[in-house]
Amino acid sequence: MGNTKRSVFLFLILIIGVSALLWLSQFRMNPAPKEKNQPSDTITPWTKQRILSPPESRLPSPVGQPVSLLLIGVDQRKRDVGRADALMVVTLNPSRKTVKVLNIPRDSKTRLVLSDGSHREDKINHAYSLGNGVPSTVRTVEQFLTLPIHHYVKVNFSGFRKVVDLFGGVDVKVSRSFSYKGHHFKRGPMRLNGSQALAYVRDRTGGNDYDRHERQQQVMKSLWKKGTEWSTLLKMDDLYHVIQNHVTTDLSLQDTWRLFRTLRNIREENVEVLHLSGTDQWTPHYYMIVPEKERRRVGQALREHLELKRAPDSVSHRP
Repeated sequence: MGNTKRSVFLFLILIIGVSALLWLSQFRMNPAPKEKNQPSDTITPWTKQRILSPPESRLPSPVGQPVSLLLIGVDQRKRDVGRADALMVVTLNPSRKTVKVLNIPRDSKTRLVLSDGSHREDKINHAYSLGNGVPSTVRTVEQFLTLPIHHYVKVNFSGFRKVVDLFGGVDVKVSRSFSYKGHHFKRGPMRLNGSQALAYVRDRTGGNDYDRHERQQQVMKSLWKKGTEWSTLLKMDDLYHVIQNHVTTDLSLQDTWRLFRTLRNIREENVEVLHLSGTDQWTPHYYMIVPEKERRRVGQALREHLELKRAPDSVSHRP
């Protein structure tokens, strides 16, 4: 297998890890309602079908100009429609050599853009199960942030476990001893398999958000390091099958390679993580209410990073 394809797969491994970890950080005890109809992603792997609407339907060729990506982490089981439990927007500005990352809280209440053109107020992650999968999710996120999404990468959550196991586990340093979901973690260095890694970053029984984020970063860093080892490169055929079954994207192999080459040279201090703040609402289901001013603030920061004009003040997406 050539070096180009090898680097493409390593980049997608990184996407799998990020999406899975973000899925875990957004985990709630309120699962999305089951739907009778299975959402169908009309965009097949390794194609370039567009799902954007004018006037910002341009398709940058990574990475000659600023580009945006939507990472969609989908939790899908047998006989289950699947639900988008992680939504992360990544913008890359190659001339500035900077990246901005926004993790959209899955319970954010907004107006969903469904497959038939209708709208419905609900949690933003329900756009996947209530609409037609990826296209409805992309359009809803675009409307939510008043921001064009140029590309998407969808990963099935189970792919993360398989990649960790394929890599021979991930190495972490446990800061405190604890148990979660039948897994026991002892303070000090540990090597975790896929199921253990999920439990490690999912635990919410102790510590705080900072503690959980630290655990997520440990797993992510170890996953990336493992992905660059020769022992992993020898498993490319197995890795290909994992990615083939668990990753869907509209990025071409050439575009993915270009993104990989650009991202690997961006310094850590040039990656900015943005946050959306809001208030809790129980009606009786839980929602996160993001004020219009907050949504526009974050959306404008991403637009500026993409070197786009300011969004019209008249645009409103109040839930």
